[in-house]
Amino acid sequence: MAALLLDPSKLRVTLFTIGVVAALLAYVLYRVRLRRTGEASSSPVILLNLDKPSALPAEEKTVAPDMSSAPTPPAVPPAAPASGYTIQTLQSRPSLAMDLLRVGLVILALVVAAGFILIVLPQRAVDTMSQDLQARSGIAPKQDLVALLYLGDEVKDKAFHVRGVVRNITTQPIEKLDASIRLYGSGGSLLETAIVRMDKETFAPDETAEFHLVYLNYDMQFSRYAVDFKLRQGDLVPYKDMRGSRTQD
Repeated sequence: MAALLLDPSKLRVTLFTIGVVAALLAYVLYRVRLRRTGEASSSPVILLNLDKPSALPAEEKTVAPDMSSAPTPPAVPPAAPASGYTIQTLQSRPSLAMDLLRVGLVILALVVAAGFILIVLPQRAVDTMSQDLQARSGIAPKQDLVALLYLGDEVKDKAFHVRGVVRNITTQPIEKLDASIRLYGSGGSLLETAIVRMDKETFAPDETAEFHLVYLNYDMQFSRYAVDFKLRQGDLVPYKDMRGSRTQD
């Protein structure tokens, strides 16, 4: 989680993947509901109780009394004939799989919403959240691999230049190290992240390497920038700032 907060490009890829999965789940849920609605309206399921009706009692011969002097009783509507057949309609019930699908869709939607909130937040707030998360989880900070010796910028020929120098402070060679430069607008929002390669694919212990970013057609759209380092396969590299006070982040 901390790695995602520190790497906006990786966070965007993760959110895009989650959004695609959520869209597919929503489409599957819509198709299943549409199919069930069509089946329920076109072919209802009916159960017939085919038990034989109970036998009617045998007719008994009775002698009709003399009703000539008795008053005429009110007319009673004839009762419906007894029948042993019953009809039941089965109504479809939501399955457990559909309930789990809905819950998963809600969870994915919440994750995507939280990720977009993290992207909108200023980078300083994200860095603070990442540090708090690492402190609460008890994760020990990684050992610094490089030292940042110089970081500067200039505008020349309508191009924005950022240069930096790092040194390998480990006892092993470092291979395929890149600089990740985040460019921010005047409102503090992240506008772009540029990945810049070092001038050396491998540099030995205590050896230095340089990186140089050139942004063409610069029109004062950046107010500040920050730099991180990562290996070519995507792992962040902890570094030590040896410039004194950092003025750009």
